[in-house]
Amino acid sequence: MFTGIIQQTGKIYQINLEGSGYDLILDVSPTLYDEVEIKSNISLNGRALTILGKEIAGEFYLLKFYLGSAKVAAQYQGQKKFNLERSIRLGEEIAGPLFYGVPSGDCQLISTENLSGGGIKIEVSWESEFFQYLDIKDQVCLDGVLLIIKDMRKSSLLFDIYPETVNLTNLGEKEIGGYFAIEIDPMVKKIAQILAKKILS
Repeated sequence: MFTGIIQQTGKIYQINLEGSGYDLILDVSPTLYDEVEIKSNISLNGRALTILGKEIAGEFYLLKFYLGSAKVAAQYQGQKKFNLERSIRLGEEIAGPLFYGVPSGDCQLISTENLSGGGIKIEVSWESEFFQYLDIKDQVCLDGVLLIIKDMRKSSLLFDIYPETVNLTNLGEKEIGGYFAIEIDPMVKKIAQILAKKILS
């Protein structure tokens, strides 16, 4: 489980074709490297991945993951910075909703605007059956980052992103047309799925 509160980022060291998928080697901070163990989970841009290996190579602190999807590997290729969050531990304070690290889909960045003080306003388009269950002030994760919906349009969501979040994450680096992994509150998702089943029955 994850909170969407990003404290660290990492960057790609290598992506290698491995069988029907890809090995992703990520360079992380020495602190994160020391804190995590093989087979523990990390949210990487909002996707829960299992650490398969650890290695120190010179000045690089490397964690190994496996990507089973060529689509995800293609999205990761070329990104400069990745949002990282280790799974929560018993006894930690939890200030908001919990997320599984399983995206509800992908949304597309359609506009961005600089705000005073270094923040940004972004608008993302999301064609999904879950869209109708969202409302202003609901919380979602974009690439693993917890955000509050500022406004909504017919098929798009708008967010104001604070300067601290811009600096700590990769949200400010995305170009128009790029995609974010989006995850909605798991409780909202479950209610939407129950209602959809009732409509079909």
